[in-house]
Amino acid sequence: MGKSTTCDVLIYVPTFDGGGAERVFVRLANFYTSQGTKVTFVVNKAGGPIQQTLFPEVKVLETGVRQSLRAVPRLFKILRQERPTAVFSALTSANIAMVAAARLAGLTGAPTRVMVCERNEYTTSSKRYSPKKRFLFSTLIRLTYPFADKISGNASGVVEDLKRYVKFSGRKFCLIPNPAPDSAQVEVAKTAAPPHPWFTENTPVAVAMARLVPQKDYPTMLRAVAECPVPVRLIVLGQGDQRPELEAMAADLGIQDRVDFAGFRMNRFDYLAHSNVFLLSSLSEGFPNALIEALSFGLPCVSTDCAGGGPRDVLGEPFPQMLVPMQDSHAMANAMTQQLSHPPTSERIAAVVERFSIDAISDQFLREIRA
Repeated sequence: MGKSTTCDVLIYVPTFDGGGAERVFVRLANFYTSQGTKVTFVVNKAGGPIQQTLFPEVKVLETGVRQSLRAVPRLFKILRQERPTAVFSALTSANIAMVAAARLAGLTGAPTRVMVCERNEYTTSSKRYSPKKRFLFSTLIRLTYPFADKISGNASGVVEDLKRYVKFSGRKFCLIPNPAPDSAQVEVAKTAAPPHPWFTENTPVAVAMARLVPQKDYPTMLRAVAECPVPVRLIVLGQGDQRPELEAMAADLGIQDRVDFAGFRMNRFDYLAHSNVFLLSSLSEGFPNALIEALSFGLPCVSTDCAGGGPRDVLGEPFPQMLVPMQDSHAMANAMTQQLSHPPTSERIAAVVERFSIDAISDQFLREIRA
C-alpha cells in the first residue's frame, strides 16, 4: 500500500489483551496509519495491555458487550457509520459476528470487502469446547464464513483445515503469515539492560513466551529442561490458570531453582535480546508470533512440529533440526543441546526473518482482500 492510497480499513478483534492475534492487528493498524490510511479499530471493551501500543491517530470504537456473538447489532451500526473499504476481523467468534453484521448491513462485496482471519487450526482448538459450544460454533462457521469475501489463515495447516471444515474451496482462501518485529524494535531491545539477573551469569538461559494453558504443553518443556545435559535455565513469559500446576511440576522435577514463571511482560523483546535459545512446546499453533520474534533476535529455536503447521512453515525448510515431535521431551532436550552447542549463523536466521517484514505482510493483506 503506497502513501497515496485512500483505502479505509476497519479492524475488529475482541480485546486489547496481550495475545498474538491482538498484537498482529494492532501492528497492522499502526502501519496503515503511518501510510496515510484512515483506520478504525473495534473491540468489545477498550483497555488492556497492548492498547497503549496503538497509535493515537487510530480511531477506537467499542461494541460494549463482552461476547462477540452478542456484538452483531453494534457492529451493524458501526459498519453503516464507518463504511470502510476493507474489513479485517480475527478470532472465530469475532469473525462470525462480523460477517453476520456485514450481511445485515448489506456491505459484503463491493465496495466493502470483508476478510475473516483464523489464527489456529479450528478442528484442534475446538476440542477444548464443550459439545454444545462446539456444535454452535461449527454451525455458525459453516453458515457465515462462505459469505466473507476472503478467508485467511496464518499457517498452511490452518488454511487446509478451514477448507475441509467449511466444506468449500477456491480462491476465497489465502495464507498470510504474521509479521516479524520491526528492525528498530530489535535494535532498541539489544541496547536495553538485562531484564533478569540470570542474564548476567554464566549459565545458558532459555526463554518461552506463551499463555500457561494446555495448548502450549509446558509439561513437555519442563521435562525437557530437566533432561537436558546442559544445566539450562528457563524463563517463561506468560500468565494463565496452569501456573500453580506447572510450578508444582517444576518442584517435582527438581528444577524449581532453574525455572522462573515471570508472568506477562511488555518488555519481552529485552528477554529475547539476552537469551540463548527459544522454546515452544505447543500441541497446536497457527503462526507463532513468539517464534518469529525470537528468530528476529538471531536466537536458535526448538519447537514442536505441531498441528496447525505454523512452526513447520517457518523452520521446516531452513532449519528442520529445530523441529521435534509433540510431547517428546527427550527429543526436545536433545535439540536444545544441539542448538546451544552448534547454533546456526545469524546470517542464515536473518534470511528467514526477511520474508516476514511488516511491509510485505501488510501489503499482502490488502492485495488478498482486493483480489
